[in-house]
Amino acid sequence: MRPCCGHNGSMTGETKEQVRSSFKQKRRELRGGETADQLAAAASPLLHSLEPDSMVSCYLSAGSEPDTSALLTALAGAGHTVVVPVCEPGHQLSWCPWTPGAPLVPGLFPGIPEPAGPRWNLPEIMGLDLLLIPALAVSEDGTRMGKGGGYYDRFLTRFRAAGGTAPVVAVVHDHEFVPAGSLPADALDVPVDGVLRPGGYAPVNG
Repeated sequence: MRPCCGHNGSMTGETKEQVRSSFKQKRRELRGGETADQLAAAASPLLHSLEPDSMVSCYLSAGSEPDTSALLTALAGAGHTVVVPVCEPGHQLSWCPWTPGAPLVPGLFPGIPEPAGPRWNLPEIMGLDLLLIPALAVSEDGTRMGKGGGYYDRFLTRFRAAGGTAPVVAVVHDHEFVPAGSLPADALDVPVDGVLRPGGYAPVNG
């Protein structure tokens, strides 16, 4: 967790919701240009750093999110155990094993499919070696801006408290990686360890 930036404001004086709304609007205006293969290629340093048979969490992208399809396939093809997050009631997450071609079913939110399979909870995923999570934006100081539901901040707080040590890497479009201090944060926000975008991977300073 981290202290808030400018009393829950950005360096420009905008509130957290104003900044989030701005990034959401920019996403709605995207017209392609970045591909799933670019994102997977950018993740090569991360994949090469993993031990054989690692457990990795990566989400199923939807809408205007960076396309994770090729990245998921690359992780599974390298022999890693891949689990994907599933949104549950109460702003909680569970996890489901994923393999290429796994059947999908409608999820809690329209337009966000989920694998049809067993649901794992915290004890089953404490062995995670890497978490790739969605974000609307990430700053160079590790501040992550999500969509506002708090799903990942709640999970990461519990994961760290239980002893989980896997690095957390947020996935964004190239223009959503911004200078340190650009994003507002509060005491509940959990910083990330790195950022992955089609243009490359970079560690960040939390």
